[in-house]
Amino acid sequence: MSDRYEMETTEYGIRLAFKGFMSPEELGTMNQEMERVVAGLPDGFGVLVDMRGNRAFSPEVVELMKEQIGLCRAHGMDRGAVILRSAIMTLQARRITGEAGILPQIRFLDASADPGWETTAVDWVARGKEPPPRMMGG
Repeated sequence: MSDRYEMETTEYGIRLAFKGFMSPEELGTMNQEMERVVAGLPDGFGVLVDMRGNRAFSPEVVELMKEQIGLCRAHGMDRGAVILRSAIMTLQARRITGEAGILPQIRFLDASADPGWETTAVDWVARGKEPPPRMMGG
């Protein structure tokens, strides 16, 4: 655990919250922790990623994020929701997930569009219920 992120297991899989700037070293440590966590999850788990407090990531961090997505995918991730508040972060998150080959499984939610963003995200991740169009980021 770090002061830059929180990771917890949930009934649907993993909830991950980024808390600002992440160095490549910090993300590398998080990837090691995530590898241990996802190894114990059943196939079909989901991931909710809260990126509301983030700014654009460095190229090194982007590559490590792709590794993180690969870990989740290799261990059976089914769906994910990424919570954002910035158009720039939405574009970067879409690019990262697209390059990682999981774009169809991910929903990008604009937290500023609805105070109930977390319920909407869990409904998608855990049950496959599509978010309303007004919440879909970018």
